[in-house]
Amino acid sequence: MKYLVFLLLATVVGLSGCSTDTPKSVTFEEQLAKDRAAIDSYLVSKGIAGLTDPDDYGVKYVVNVDGTGIKPLGASDSVTVNYTVRLLPAETEVEKSTAPVRFLLGNLIPGWQIGLPLIKEGSKANFYVPSGWAYGSAQQGTIPPNSNLIFEIELLKVFPQLRKDTLAINDYLVVKEIKNVLKGPEGLKYIITSLGTGVKPVSTSTVTFSYTGRVMNINSATPFGQQSLPSDFALSGLIKGLRLGIPLIPVGTKATFYVPSTLGYGLRGSGSIPSNANLIFEIELTGSK
Repeated sequence: MKYLVFLLLATVVGLSGCSTDTPKSVTFEEQLAKDRAAIDSYLVSKGIAGLTDPDDYGVKYVVNVDGTGIKPLGASDSVTVNYTVRLLPAETEVEKSTAPVRFLLGNLIPGWQIGLPLIKEGSKANFYVPSGWAYGSAQQGTIPPNSNLIFEIELLKVFPQLRKDTLAINDYLVVKEIKNVLKGPEGLKYIITSLGTGVKPVSTSTVTFSYTGRVMNINSATPFGQQSLPSDFALSGLIKGLRLGIPLIPVGTKATFYVPSTLGYGLRGSGSIPSNANLIFEIELTGSK
């Protein structure tokens, strides 16, 4: 079965960008204003008092059943849902799940990324999504261009990956009695074995380093990669954990990074790296340009 909501973000607009699919004669903002007016008109005609997302992207929603579980926090969390998709205002059904489906929130259309963090596990809600936060001006199956959509969603389960990763990393550090741990952004942690005196790289730098990469495990840390001689890498081409971590240390430094799966290879894994694996990188940074 083909699930319309499970699209790579390359096919839709980002949360802060403009649609590249929108015809040149109509800007994203102009189409969004038109869509918002159409959604508001529909809700008024149906006597529905829809709530507006806190950041005012234009997604309206109604919570029909308020669950008692946790809310998804962001793109790294997975969710299991039942859903129905309808065209607005005709309410024509274009897609319906026949069994619960699990998705990585970061792989879903912006309308879902905006809406799902607003409801709790166990909730049933309707989301009224402007076309720009759905499929834009592109034809998507039986969904015409610039279609506003109604998503009827039952949020069955939330898998809070970053929270799970953080607990696992903290446990590992305690069990291994690792001291002087520093906190980086987005759950990254690291220790400095030997502090260098050179410059710190920036996001556009080409960096030179040697490394050993391991999959984190309390009982053992399984190696998955090693570069014993320093090599050049474009910082922008590395996994996010290293893109965030390496600029924290000056050239000449030896450091170990403890990378949550959300900053590594995530749900998909890579080669011998399993799904949702936390990683350890022992790095010696020898150059930056």
